[in-house]
Amino acid sequence: MRHALVLLTALTAASLAPSATAATAADRMAQGKLAADLGDRAAAEQAFASVAADASTPEGLRAEALVRLGVVQRALGKKQASAATFQRAMQSPARDAEVTRLLALALAGVAPDRRRWAAQWSKVGLASTPGASAPGATIRWPGPGPQGVREAFPAQDLVTFDLEDVSLMAFLHHLLTPWRPGDKSCGTCNWPGPRTTPGFEAWPESYQPPAAVQRLDFVIHSGSGDFTDVTGGPRVTVKVSGMPWNELLENVLASNGLGFVIEKNLLFIAHAENLGAIERYRGRTYGGQPINLNFLAGRLEELLFLFSDITGFRLVLDENLKGRGCAPGTVCTSWYLTLRVSERPSMEVLDLVLIANDLAATWAPAPPDAKPGTKALRICRPADAGGQALDLSRLVPPGPAQ
Repeated sequence: MRHALVLLTALTAASLAPSATAATAADRMAQGKLAADLGDRAAAEQAFASVAADASTPEGLRAEALVRLGVVQRALGKKQASAATFQRAMQSPARDAEVTRLLALALAGVAPDRRRWAAQWSKVGLASTPGASAPGATIRWPGPGPQGVREAFPAQDLVTFDLEDVSLMAFLHHLLTPWRPGDKSCGTCNWPGPRTTPGFEAWPESYQPPAAVQRLDFVIHSGSGDFTDVTGGPRVTVKVSGMPWNELLENVLASNGLGFVIEKNLLFIAHAENLGAIERYRGRTYGGQPINLNFLAGRLEELLFLFSDITGFRLVLDENLKGRGCAPGTVCTSWYLTLRVSERPSMEVLDLVLIANDLAATWAPAPPDAKPGTKALRICRPADAGGQALDLSRLVPPGPAQ
């Protein structure tokens, strides 16, 4: 079944008034689910159609049956019937957040976390998109959506995932990052792997991004706090089987209000309102030794400490940037960044780190503990730079700290 929804979780019927009719409908629903799981699509279609057509069945159960019926009809090759059934589910008076989520997973294979879903489920609609893997019915997500995903990423490698409520940042990282343990020829491929991330234990070990995608570096914008570490921040559920890679990426971005820009073989992902941050990067040529980095939710302080060693500049984080999002009285920092870059000049990567966090650099006095002759850069918000923000492409790094 092409990217058919893995219907593992039934909508609860606890709120329905108990009756013989409801129990009978519930039994038929259970029979349909079992038949679908066993691959008996004809029996599943009959069971779901029976529930959906039974006027005495509670509307909520009928709406769920319509979604499941549409999935089975699509698997049987009944595309027009399937599209019509999904449309009936969308128009059902009992359609609520849970039924709409089931519908989104059935058609797009993706659903954002519950907090985002609560605010957007009622704005979700259906559309017809030529070329989609499920012709005749696709999810129309709220907002403008990412533009030109399938043109920028023509890769249609078929992918299969069954992930429930996992970190969105981690999913994007793993979707874009090749993993080849022991491969010394790829500076960013030899990492512990997706299955070491909480929630990703079922990640398919055979997965590799399409070849064209592997050649891209990427940076994910921090989203002014929306992206945090892999144990917090936005989540995503992905349940697809045999979906084209570019279609999945489009649905993940669109369902979470994200867009993208490709510049100099670099993929920049951000909320739509933050995409303009990459503009200062255009047309610049940077200095510094080429470096390879692969970070998933790396702390900004750790990255700045690393760049102090690599570039020879002492990087000092503004005091008012420390402790963002932390509980009062605690010492912590909530500035995180996810990126993968290969053989890019160190000053270019440093600038990308700042761009992804909406930060700037200015000259600063060297700290008292610095060696004589040390040059220091203050990392601050652009509004706090006082018009003195530096163009990092014009700086020649002193070289690795000794």
